Amino acid sequence: MAGLVRNYVRALFELSLEAEELEGNVRQAEELAIDLTGEDRMFYLREPDVPLYEKREKLEAEFKDRLSVTMWSFLQQLLADGKTSYLPDILSGFIHISKRHLGHVEARVKSAKVLIQSERDRIQSILEEKSGKPVNVTYSVDEDLIAGFYVLMKGKIFDASARGKLNDLKRMIGGGDHLVSEAGELSTVIKEQIKSFTQMSEFEEVGTVVVVGDGIAKIYGLDNVMNGELIQFSNGEFGMALNLEEDVVGAVIFGSDQGIKEGDPVKLTGRMAEVPVGDRMSGRVVNALGQPIDGEKDIQADAYLPIERQAPSVIMRREVNESLETGIKSIDALVPIGKGQRELIIGDRQTGKTAIAVDAILNQKGKNVKCVYVAIGQKSSTVARIRARLKEEGALEYTTIVFSSASDSSPLQYITPYAGCSIAEYWMEKGEDVLIVYDDLSKHAVAYRTISLLLGRPPGREAYPGDVFFLHSRLLERAANMADAYGGGSITALPIVETQEGDISAYIPTNVISITDGQIFLEANLFNNGFRPAINPGLSVSRVGGSAQHPAMQRLAGPLRIEYAQFNELAAFSQFGSDLNPETQSQLNHGERIREVLKQPQYEPVDVSYQIMILYALTKGAMEDIDVHRVNYFQRALIHVAKRTDPQLSLDIRHSDRLTDELSERIDRLIQEVKVKYFSETAVEASEERPHA
Repeated sequence: MAGLVRNYVRALFELSLEAEELEGNVRQAEELAIDLTGEDRMFYLREPDVPLYEKREKLEAEFKDRLSVTMWSFLQQLLADGKTSYLPDILSGFIHISKRHLGHVEARVKSAKVLIQSERDRIQSILEEKSGKPVNVTYSVDEDLIAGFYVLMKGKIFDASARGKLNDLKRMIGGGDHLVSEAGELSTVIKEQIKSFTQMSEFEEVGTVVVVGDGIAKIYGLDNVMNGELIQFSNGEFGMALNLEEDVVGAVIFGSDQGIKEGDPVKLTGRMAEVPVGDRMSGRVVNALGQPIDGEKDIQADAYLPIERQAPSVIMRREVNESLETGIKSIDALVPIGKGQRELIIGDRQTGKTAIAVDAILNQKGKNVKCVYVAIGQKSSTVARIRARLKEEGALEYTTIVFSSASDSSPLQYITPYAGCSIAEYWMEKGEDVLIVYDDLSKHAVAYRTISLLLGRPPGREAYPGDVFFLHSRLLERAANMADAYGGGSITALPIVETQEGDISAYIPTNVISITDGQIFLEANLFNNGFRPAINPGLSVSRVGGSAQHPAMQRLAGPLRIEYAQFNELAAFSQFGSDLNPETQSQLNHGERIREVLKQPQYEPVDVSYQIMILYALTKGAMEDIDVHRVNYFQRALIHVAKRTDPQLSLDIRHSDRLTDELSERIDRLIQEVKVKYFSETAVEASEERPHA
């Protein structure tokens, strides 16, 4: 009913202005509010069994001669509408906005004990001197202040309480740039902070909590707050302003809302939400605020960056011109990714989406690429397993994990990907290449939907707010390949989106598909049939990565997609009959070997030079006479022999702009050696040496 009360307040205020009776009506409203405070006085107005004429008679007898024409007419209308039960709230609102209009100043003083009259007079004198106007002061006692008092006036707070001073000192000691390791050093830091601490309090702009719950607070006041600005609550928790409305500010709370209650003050900080960045973030697990959660020592940041930053402009970018190798044959061959690209990984749950992202991170070892893995709303056990695998493979040293668990609040899950992107941007602006994984944006959208509904934003399709597209576009647009004039660094983004029953036409999947430069589609049927990674080449595409693909890989993989698509059609057709001509049978045999080549175990990335050797052997028909179940063995044998007999070949392929005749001959010799050593009749019966890739 707050909207209804506000409408009546506005009507009475405008009528009083038109009749030039505002000051008199404010005095009458104050007297009327006092008269109506008793339960017995309001009873006849609230009681529905009392007839309307009887209510009118009682009102007329008590108030008609005491009220102006405007006030009396308003009461009559309120009575006719049957809304007299809202009269105390209407009068309170009318008094408040009228005094603001008239320039009156209201102040609230809370003290640790009851103030004597001389103390009140002194406070009143100071406040009137500060405001330059008469001040109406109301006093109350709050023993939690320990000692002293604080004043709330015109949306600003003057905190001269012992509790406020202790909180300020605590923040100064705990929020400094010092990394304290020993008790003696801690003592020195405390002494330095106390020396620099001032007892002088200044007026700070504050608001008042109106509603709090579910990680959301609505705050009255804060007229000068900025969208996205950090605010601080009375329990020490920070929040961020998201909704700037006419009367209230809607904010999210980064932490627990316990201890925050209606009427508590909220301070502005003058800072936007930011996260610590720097080289020391590598190898660490941090939360959405950049605080370490891996049980190791504190992180000394090189700098702080806002979590919300403007994406690089067109002038600052250059085209994708360098490949980012994932080590996964089906991706590097069929849907190649370039540095600065945004490639979506999409599929149902439990189809290997995270596995592809982790393999891509593992493959960056020794390639001078920093990695950021952003886990949004994931299980803690899952992230612990990923961290352990990265550490085991030696990949954690160049990887930062930014993690908000499923048990964290929606506001923390909401800011997690933006915080991770800011950490990556620090390295990009230094000219380094970064790979960032967002796992996953479906849970991110759900967290944002929760926040938006709690803030009262109107819902749209699937109850998502109208700006859910902008939610992800402003994040993914920050991935870029920067021009040399702007450092020459890059951020390559691999966002992950979960589908339901393979439906890529749902709201969030279609949004993210339209933002990204391609998608890798994982199919549940392929996964369940043992084809892993379960990538569907027909629905997967890379719109810009092909131009950055290795020339030799580009030439070999070109016909591969068509041949594999033809194989799938023939395989479906051949189920209806057994008589196949030799040409069709040959295509089926070749297609089965393509499928086997594209299979790859998890956590075993393959260097692109060895991928080129394998695809060369496949396209030249070197696997046609090998049993389909031994194709994987052939690949391992080829890599093993190449590493042992011609280790220079891998480097020569990588640095060559094409597969020359000389390189082809060297690969042919390796293939022949593998076949003789591991696939001849004598080798099949007994082999003294087993290959290991």
